[in-house]
Order: sequence, then structure tokens, then C-alpha cells
Amino acid sequence: MNAQKMVRISLLVALAAVLSIIENQFTIPLAPWLKLGLANIMTLLALEMYGMKAAIAVSCLRSLIAGIFGTLPMLVFSFSAALASSAVMGILFNISRSNFSIVGLSVIGAVVHNATQLFIAYLILKLSISSLIFLSPFMLISATVAGIITGLIAKYLSKTINARQSES
Repeated sequence: MNAQKMVRISLLVALAAVLSIIENQFTIPLAPWLKLGLANIMTLLALEMYGMKAAIAVSCLRSLIAGIFGTLPMLVFSFSAALASSAVMGILFNISRSNFSIVGLSVIGAVVHNATQLFIAYLILKLSISSLIFLSPFMLISATVAGIITGLIAKYLSKTINARQSES
């Protein structure tokens, strides 16, 4: 890996960690676990610019860094969901770049992220199946909305970055 690529990936990790830490400061009283997932914008950019390994690195390192400022349970939920969602997005990106837009990958990543967190809650917190069934539609809807928003932002940033790179 060349130095320029390493620096850019490091910047994406740092930006993702900052976005995650800031976003964790704002909670919704009835659903404190509900987040937009702004840090995932950096994961999407890493995926598009450098591929699956970089996206997993950005996502997982962001989770670890942000976890330092949170709690151990938050880290377990965040890290496992970050790993699963970035891996699925990376696999789909590698299999068929032409069939999935960055927005589509973002939605899929958000859904996998929420599904993984529900699964971890089931395992660790012994969440009941009825609770999972009750929470699943809400989590699916919120993941879809969040995925669209973060995907659109990532699409805009990607176009801006590509335009600036072609100018220089």
C-alpha cells in the first residue's frame, strides 16, 4: 500500500470516528439506539475508492475508536454490526458493481447493520423472539431511510472528490 492511499484511508477512519462520536452525543429519548449512521458515509467512500478491505478497515476501526468513548456493550454491538454490514456491502460491490449504486449498497448495509444488532441483542440480552418480531419492522424502516440519506450524501461526496481529482 502506498503512502498516499494509507493517509487517505486514515483520514476516512478519523472522519468516521469523529462523526460517530458526535452522533452518539445526540439521542432520541424513546429510541436512544436509533442513529442516522453518518460515519457509514466514510465506509461507502472507502469502498468505492479503495475496495472491500479498506471499507472493512474504516468501519471496524471507526467502531473501535468510537467505542473508547462509549461502553463495552456499545462496542460489541457496534463492532459486530460494522463488520457484518461492511463485509456484505463489499461482497455485493465486488460481485456486481453495475447492479448496485452507492445508495443501494448503503441501504443494504444499514439493513444488515440493524439486523446484526438485533441478532446480538437476542444472543447477549436474551431478547425474546416476540421482541425481535416487534422491533424488526421499525428497524427495517429506519435502516432504509438512514441508508438512503447516507447513501445520497456519499454519492454527492464521491462525485465531488472525483471531479476534483480529474481537475488536478
